[in-house]
Amino acid sequence: MTRGPARRGAALLSAGLAFALLPPGAARADDTAEAVAPAATSAAVSSARTVTLVTGDKVIVTDLGGGKKTVTVDRAKGAIGAVRTQISDGHINVVPDEARPYLASGALDARLFDVSELIAQGLADAKSDATPLIVTYSGKNARAAAAAPKGAERTRTLASVGGAALDADKGRTFWESATGGATKAADDFSGGIGKIWLDGRVKADMAESNAQIGTPEAWEAGLTGKGVKVAVLDTGFDATHPDLASRVTESKSFIAGEDVAADGNGHGTHVTSTVGGSGAASDGKEQGVAPGATLAVGKVLSNAGEGSESEIIAGMEWAAKDIKAKIVSMSLGSTEASDGTDPMAAAVNTLSQETGTLFVIAAGNVGAPTSIGSPGAADSALTIGAVDSADQPAYFTSQGPRLGDNALKPDLSAPGVAIDVPLIVVYEPVPATYEER
Repeated sequence: MTRGPARRGAALLSAGLAFALLPPGAARADDTAEAVAPAATSAAVSSARTVTLVTGDKVIVTDLGGGKKTVTVDRAKGAIGAVRTQISDGHINVVPDEARPYLASGALDARLFDVSELIAQGLADAKSDATPLIVTYSGKNARAAAAAPKGAERTRTLASVGGAALDADKGRTFWESATGGATKAADDFSGGIGKIWLDGRVKADMAESNAQIGTPEAWEAGLTGKGVKVAVLDTGFDATHPDLASRVTESKSFIAGEDVAADGNGHGTHVTSTVGGSGAASDGKEQGVAPGATLAVGKVLSNAGEGSESEIIAGMEWAAKDIKAKIVSMSLGSTEASDGTDPMAAAVNTLSQETGTLFVIAAGNVGAPTSIGSPGAADSALTIGAVDSADQPAYFTSQGPRLGDNALKPDLSAPGVAIDVPLIVVYEPVPATYEER
């Protein structure tokens, strides 16, 4: 996934953080503080969080209040060169010199050094003892089943992207194994590794309605989805809901400890019902778009509405290859713009080519130009933006063109504001109204 140039800019002092070059060894926190703000008084309340980078360097971010922060870097043993710290759009980026050639060559995901994003994704050391990664392998025979580098544990094979999901220990062992223990700058990894990505978190989006898109006319023409298997990848479904009773024929959870048929979020139940619900809870009034379709559901988002990129890729592989769904509905995506080359987008392209499956994916809810996220940014995705009842773009819908090459996205738009959907748990004849936010 690629960020726009603005994210990599250097709006330094205005945001309360000075550009710093830190040699190997711990940087003094008081030196850093002097660069960004007057000395903190005893009344100042500070809060420090530590994040270990993939290089093994520890970054301590201390919030002094009033928008002022200090950044201290405790270099890993064996670290090479200096560290560059800068801020842009409120994001603190800390990049060791030894990582810069890999970033420049495209072999390393820049998100791994966005300390603010790592903290936001729950990867501060106090909350996580490992860094989730996706490693893709280079060459014709992509070694998706290769042994994990030292210092990391394989959590999932991702054949569609020629790679694997790993949990890397928060130390330097993984970095030294991946780089071959290089003592000088290099720009490619050892062991056939093509690129190392952060296995980031992805959130649910929302979607569509009926009369506005001509569904009744399609039904009258006999187009009900009969004979077509549609897989919904989301938060699961409520198996006890009348609209979905006996409608879901295959299902699987990719979220550890959470049952696919016990949707604790409601988003998956909404999307699945929108696709092919029977309308039983409303006496047939609020049927899904394709009430004759065969439904399958993959739980790739937790009950909190979040999932990892690797869990979503695994769900896509299951839907397209294992159960051979013709259509895969994905009302989810990254909050960051994508250029369509990240692992989730790559999986969409590969699986589409190999199986002929059509991936119908939400554009996203960022609401700004050039903000299409992944996996909707994939070339092969049918990417759907949102409009209101007057067919005007919804204020929240992500807009094109695609980041980087300015390719046309989204491909279509559909109703996405004030959608009538069934509630979970509480069954009433009149469905609730869900307004996208």
